[in-house]
Amino acid sequence: MKNPTQKTIRPGRITPIAAALALALSPAITTAAVLEEVVVTANKREQNMQDVGISVSAFSGEQMDALGATNTTDIIQQVPGLQLQSFTPAFTAFNLRGISQNNFQDVLEAPVAVYVNDAYVGSMNAINGQLFDVERVEVLRGPQGTLFGRNATGGLIHYVTKNANEDELNGYVKTSIAEFNKYSLEGAIGGALSDKARGRIAARWEKSDGYVENEVGARDSQGADGYALRAALQFDVSDDVTADIIAAYSKDDDVPTGTYVVQAAFADSIGLGVNDPSVPDAPANKDFSDGGYYDRDSSSVTAKVVWAIDDSLEFTSITNTLALDKFYLEDADGSPTAVTGAFFEFSTAADYSQWSQEFRLSGEGDNFRWQTGLYYLDIEGDYQTIVDENLFGPVPNKAITTTQLNSSNWSVFGQGELDLNDSLTLIAGLRWSQDDKDISILTTDDTSNPDFSDDGLPPVVQPQDISGVNTIDYGDYAARLQLNYTTEAGLFFAAYNRGIKGGNWSPGRAIQIENFRHDEEVLHSYELGTKLTLLNGLARLNATVFYYDYQDYQQFSLLDATPQVVNRDATNRGGEVELFLTPGDHWDIVLGVSVIDSEVDSAPTAFPGVEHFNVEFPNAPDVSFNTLVRYGWEVAGGEVALQFDGVYTGEQFLEGTNNPASKEDSYFVGNASVSYTSNEGGWKVAAWLKNFTDEEYRLYHLDLAVVGFTQEVYAPPRWAGVTFSYNFGD
Repeated sequence: MKNPTQKTIRPGRITPIAAALALALSPAITTAAVLEEVVVTANKREQNMQDVGISVSAFSGEQMDALGATNTTDIIQQVPGLQLQSFTPAFTAFNLRGISQNNFQDVLEAPVAVYVNDAYVGSMNAINGQLFDVERVEVLRGPQGTLFGRNATGGLIHYVTKNANEDELNGYVKTSIAEFNKYSLEGAIGGALSDKARGRIAARWEKSDGYVENEVGARDSQGADGYALRAALQFDVSDDVTADIIAAYSKDDDVPTGTYVVQAAFADSIGLGVNDPSVPDAPANKDFSDGGYYDRDSSSVTAKVVWAIDDSLEFTSITNTLALDKFYLEDADGSPTAVTGAFFEFSTAADYSQWSQEFRLSGEGDNFRWQTGLYYLDIEGDYQTIVDENLFGPVPNKAITTTQLNSSNWSVFGQGELDLNDSLTLIAGLRWSQDDKDISILTTDDTSNPDFSDDGLPPVVQPQDISGVNTIDYGDYAARLQLNYTTEAGLFFAAYNRGIKGGNWSPGRAIQIENFRHDEEVLHSYELGTKLTLLNGLARLNATVFYYDYQDYQQFSLLDATPQVVNRDATNRGGEVELFLTPGDHWDIVLGVSVIDSEVDSAPTAFPGVEHFNVEFPNAPDVSFNTLVRYGWEVAGGEVALQFDGVYTGEQFLEGTNNPASKEDSYFVGNASVSYTSNEGGWKVAAWLKNFTDEEYRLYHLDLAVVGFTQEVYAPPRWAGVTFSYNFGD
């Protein structure tokens, strides 16, 4: 069915990274001179990505396959400005241009919004998962709140899976074997069910011992054990109405995780963590603890109905439900209880559900394109956090915090694009968003009563009355104003965006009433960018510079060893450059760079009332470079391809307080692969090597130096594997 709002895609333009890799991965790259077009939906309508005045990186499923991406977090490999913070697959936070949510509490939402098949995913417990049978992934930098809502302040990541839109029988089977006893099996099959209905089923299973080696007899950690299923149906309700239904389910069972590299540390004169030089550093990716695990069940259903009212008017309805149950246990002290006699266990449980509804009407005229819509989101969450420890004496202490948080959001939005002449286009958008939230919290803590009997209940401790700060009624607007200038060489754009993110709470056993609830944040973003086609279509240069002015930036800090979020003002400036080259029939080259220069007024340290002034955003390296080089040639009726890709990451702090112990020096991670694909593209075998430089670098750091140590999680070391796949049908 034709999309009536689809803007004409002009011929002769090459793609960005998505198409650069797509061509390189196709079975017959030797005949191509100019890369093909890539269509994205960054403006909630199909457009050639080079016509979109947004800093976007996009990947097709074939590109993700060539990069060896099997997890939703693997997209960070080739996206300038995108970082990852994760201490366990059970909780993941993306960082885009330095914007992230570093607080590890389950009740919070991130400022980099994640969407799956046009539906918002509100829980950071549901982001990390198996990636398979993917149509494309889009990464949008900068505030996207006008079209996507109040939690897209830093940007947006959109995963689009393959739907049931093909009549011919098609599908694939793929299996991988790798180090750390890592095994996976996946596949998909789809095709017509009748003249007016099509279906598709896809699944993936994965198991791994983990790359963190246990040295005290327990099992290894940072592994995998789970499966995911997805079914899609598409119906032609009429000649003008199409309905898509996608149902997904995933289960992770007793996954080995929840361990840390624990470093001895002390708090300096202002409360910042410093590694203790008198104690040798603990070895990376070695585990001396009793271990931990997580269980997770997740299910979702998305229904999308598109009604092409006429050639210039279209109505879209998107309905989604998501449910998730998670339990996570970690051995936070990093040592075996049987040896030391001390223990510090931390566990969380979440029972989360959400549903959302979006109605959208869009249309176009000769020189004007527009869309308007209504959106509603309802979230219900029941959470529990348990701290069980005896680090400070012979008597164990246990604190249990139970939290219930309900949230609803409704919004109305619209955006229009007016062609002032053949070269100039004015874009304006506005969204009103209304947040209503309420929270209840109950803490049981035996710390004040060490003599309580195990047969009795510990006393209830509610340090302060939260009745005055337990609700949020917040309404605000997101806005966009942009001017595009198009020439034969490409697109130039200047944009202003106002992004918003709602307030929330930081529940815990040591509630400080003044810090329990944090306010909403507002981001004013100013961007200049260009998307150029060079060398008669053999090269593309995309570049963007930005300036962020933050009001009440939501910053994570540990106050009295208790997670809190406070509001501070901040600024951020930088940019990205991406260069895509096809210098010859056999070559494809991608180069990217990101620069970030941020400053936050101050950050609270571990000492009450003490601030560290003029700090940087966490996980915001001053500079990073990414590269991909691929060379392919015909052999024995097929194609052999050699590929190298890598990322250099500059210096950064892993925590918002910028404590010395969290400073991560620059590092480079390189990957390599060699593959053979049969002439028809059916069979493929690939051998690959990840992190061939065996670089040691951290994914996570938590400053608990006020109690004598810090917690760290390292990325995987060098590891290798082999993947076999077979594709059938179209």
